[in-house]
Amino acid sequence: MKEAFKKAFPYTIPVIIGYVFLGITFGIMVSQEGYRAIMAPIISLTVYAGSMQFVLLPLLKTDITILAIIILTLSVNVRMMFYGLSLLKEFKNSRSKLLFILTLSDESFALDTSIKVPQGVNRGDFFLAIGIINYLVWAIASYIGALIGNMISFNTLGMDFVLTALFLVLLVEQFKATRNHRPMMIGLFMSVVALLIFDQNKFMIPALVLIIMSLLALRGKVEDYNE
Repeated sequence: MKEAFKKAFPYTIPVIIGYVFLGITFGIMVSQEGYRAIMAPIISLTVYAGSMQFVLLPLLKTDITILAIIILTLSVNVRMMFYGLSLLKEFKNSRSKLLFILTLSDESFALDTSIKVPQGVNRGDFFLAIGIINYLVWAIASYIGALIGNMISFNTLGMDFVLTALFLVLLVEQFKATRNHRPMMIGLFMSVVALLIFDQNKFMIPALVLIIMSLLALRGKVEDYNE
């Protein structure tokens, strides 16, 4: 496992940079909402869902129930179910399955599906190492942000674009690393279709369903995607 961490770390650097900036932003918002600094890493370690964490802060000051928050979190992050299904074979009989589920994120999944596992490293251990590194960096960055937020005033406007830029970089790298670009084209096309049909705040889940159905229907033409 130690070797997996050593091999995984260089691949996580782009994500780490994005997580540091956005995690600090979240931590600052925690302090600005009047919460103690320790709340930032607690939320990050237990919820670990960037967009939901930002939404959660004002919700905690309302009369919303814990059950409602759990349902909202599940609905916002239902895409993780699809991520897990696509990586199921790597952890089907692994004792680390629950830890992998806890540390899975959009960025970790993007790395898992876009990079070639180094020789001599178990695939499951490599993916788990990526998840753990990103998970801990996010929590630490949010705590640092909360400590900073208690000392200085900081304008967080525009910081949420960091991860959008990160995803674009990962997409470009994936495009350059593969010969078969059909899955990307399918994903882009179906996302646009879903966006045109549904509201911009509700198109993600329909888009995922359309993408998965299309990939299954065209499986024979895209099966060499990672070759």
